[in-house]
Amino acid sequence: MFITVRFGDCQEALFNPNCMIKVLLEDIKKRCRRNREELIDLSDESGNLKNLLDHKTEYATDLLKARHSFILIRLEKKQGEDLFTYTPLLNDIRTITSTFLQHLTRPQSSQSSVSPPSRQGRRKSSANWTKARTSLALSGELKKRARVKKS
Repeated sequence: MFITVRFGDCQEALFNPNCMIKVLLEDIKKRCRRNREELIDLSDESGNLKNLLDHKTEYATDLLKARHSFILIRLEKKQGEDLFTYTPLLNDIRTITSTFLQHLTRPQSSQSSVSPPSRQGRRKSSANWTKARTSLALSGELKKRARVKKS
């Protein structure tokens, strides 16, 4: 499983998102030759910001779809302002359109404001489903035995 990050003059790099977002962002900075102190994020190709900095301790696979391409974005905060300025770090006029920039300047993407289920939550629901299937199988087996005894 991998994701593609697009940056610079139509450059691309593959990354493994099966890690914490904090680790992924550090690797992206290193391989895309960005300053370590620089704040970065990713957006999809429509300009929807992923807001990865809000989810540093979660796994990237929970927020980023495998085999998708993402645009590297620089976040800048000017003194005296509360909002970030988002700058795409990709020089490609076919991708970075006015529509892309309009989506990017929204304060929050509607997609990223929904918190995905945590790995622990998915494990619990999977365990509950397994218990339910087991109890259904057992109740079915008990019904079969009851029918056999009646015969």
